[in-house]
Amino acid sequence: MGVSIRLYLTLPLVFVMVSTGNVIDFIQTNVLEESPDCMNNDYNGFILKEPKLSLIDCARFCSNHENCRRFMFDKEAHLCSLYESGENCITSEDWSKKVSYRLTSVCDAVSCSRCAIGYYGDQCKYIIKDCMDGMQKGVVPPKRSLMSFIQPSTHGPVLEVKCVFDWGGLTFIHSRETICMEADFNRTWHDYSVGFGNRHGNYWIGLENIYDIVQNHPKLTLAVVMTHGGGNPNVHGFYKGFNVTNSDDDYKITIEQYTGHQDYSSGDSLTNGTYSINGRPFSTYDRDSSGNDCPVRFGGGWWYQDQPFCCRANVNGRRSNTGLPFEATWHWLDNQGNRSDYRRIQLYLKRS
Repeated sequence: MGVSIRLYLTLPLVFVMVSTGNVIDFIQTNVLEESPDCMNNDYNGFILKEPKLSLIDCARFCSNHENCRRFMFDKEAHLCSLYESGENCITSEDWSKKVSYRLTSVCDAVSCSRCAIGYYGDQCKYIIKDCMDGMQKGVVPPKRSLMSFIQPSTHGPVLEVKCVFDWGGLTFIHSRETICMEADFNRTWHDYSVGFGNRHGNYWIGLENIYDIVQNHPKLTLAVVMTHGGGNPNVHGFYKGFNVTNSDDDYKITIEQYTGHQDYSSGDSLTNGTYSINGRPFSTYDRDSSGNDCPVRFGGGWWYQDQPFCCRANVNGRRSNTGLPFEATWHWLDNQGNRSDYRRIQLYLKRS
């Protein structure tokens, strides 16, 4: 049976293709500028490229590849790029010459054989609550690193996040990578509440979304993973019993216990003795509970102490220390000394 294609010129553009009884939907998304190195990271999910195709042929090419859920088409070079997951496409080239489309579903009249990562069930109408939920339900592919859609609250927004679907399902709530373009983390209370950044590179998921995730799991661990320069191994720290209160209570943080990796411990920069941030409210430059101008001095929002030292960690500071005091750059004053030579700092939530 032949393939018929109907092109709807609505906003956003949606392709509906009917092939051997299946309805295959794509929705147009954004093309974002990024550095070439960031384009090659694991979460981008690149599959392959195919030259000399039209836009319609590129959509058909993706629909016929069982792992494709997103494609980018270069209108000038007629080059089609396929990806495993995600909403938007990124490029270091002229983005105005490219378009991005995300697959919503491949379904027949009864069921769906392919959904966007994170969606599942009859006609792809359900969404996992977080990466842990996706792992438990078994509705995600057995691949280590992918972008996924989650909906922590039934009536809340659908989010795109980085997930690691082995190791019990890890939901990344924060990601900083030097291979990606710098993002401004010196943001307002509203920005830190709802989230910001490019999910492929540097982002913060949002305090309200963190709150919703912890409501779904009574016992969670906040994990810190840092990659140093010079080829040194990653270091890890695990904060068990992690929780935050709601916005009316300024998202106060609770941590029960720190545990370092047996071989590659990050050291405890958040709950160590008098430097503990346990029980502290979140602060931003426009809503500061620190009493010491900590968000301005550190260049980003965080759970700061009401002491002049503010905190022994700054994961939201600037990556470059050029012309800035040390406290305004990212650092982790651990038991290994003053460490600031990072290529990557990430925070994720996992089950305890």
